[in-house]
Amino acid sequence: MQAQINGTAGLATLEPVQPLGWQAAAVGEYERTLPTRHADLRTQCAARILALTGRQISPVNIYTDGRLAVAGVDGATFRLYHSYLVLVRSSTYCGTGHFESPEIKDLADFGHALSAWHPLHEDCEDYSPEDLPDF
Repeated sequence: MQAQINGTAGLATLEPVQPLGWQAAAVGEYERTLPTRHADLRTQCAARILALTGRQISPVNIYTDGRLAVAGVDGATFRLYHSYLVLVRSSTYCGTGHFESPEIKDLADFGHALSAWHPLHEDCEDYSPEDLPDF
């Protein structure tokens, strides 16, 4: 909204700002294509999870906001950004936060995300018993 000062009395009135034509066109296209993007993301996410896990996930059980899809399988959480799939886990050390694995392109990448990838907060330090001195 845009403020205007009227006359010498100094009274402010608010007038709505009209969106520019190109902005309205972009918003209209976004709104028009949203249902299709929801359906496409759900379908792609379900297909990728099936290929990696052998588990069939119903598209209705996949959350999407039109830009990303999120699904859970046996305690594992996946996020799909268009064709970019990641595994989401908490910090290995403190158990908080949400960290995304490197991109999962195939079964080997998935195996890495499940076994060798150990996300940590910057402030978390993993002090395993082998690292501590004996006193």
